[in-house]
Amino acid sequence: MLYSLSGKLTVKKPQFIVVEASGIGFKVFVSVKTQRSLPKIGTKTKLFCFLNISQSGIEIYGFSNEPELELFKLLNAAPKIGPKSALAILDKFSQERLAAAINKGRVDLLVQASGIGRRKAERLILELKDRFKKEKSGWTLPPETDLEIKSILKGLGYRQAEVEEAVKNLPEKPEKLEERLKLALKILSRK
Repeated sequence: MLYSLSGKLTVKKPQFIVVEASGIGFKVFVSVKTQRSLPKIGTKTKLFCFLNISQSGIEIYGFSNEPELELFKLLNAAPKIGPKSALAILDKFSQERLAAAINKGRVDLLVQASGIGRRKAERLILELKDRFKKEKSGWTLPPETDLEIKSILKGLGYRQAEVEEAVKNLPEKPEKLEERLKLALKILSRK
């Protein structure tokens, strides 16, 4: 079974990359986090991989670190959550925030991920809550803070897409509203 892939990064697209190894170009679907951590084109890279075989074909999903791969596998194993949905969830949430959202039963947060409706979110919480409590008990989530930041930024005239992107790119810490708002404004000013 495929576990990792090392080779030269030859193509970078928004949802996938191509890694050339031994003269073969492997199309690898990646999360936004992994995409950001990749070196420039032409440089050697290593990804931890998940091989998905389905009726529609064979797909490789790659991650820059093993914890993200393990979380992807956990999500993908949940009923009605395929690899594309698992990747969409990882794109929307950091590992810590996802675990905290599941532990707290925050359906309203999970539905923000592309392709995740209310029923899927409820099922995901039901299936994974116990596993996250056992494995990842220390994770916390400041969702109210980020919701407030979104509201403030929209009130300042920023577009919904800009606001979502800025809040998604905020680091886990600091957790205080004022500090997170300053960071979000810095992110928006760079665009």
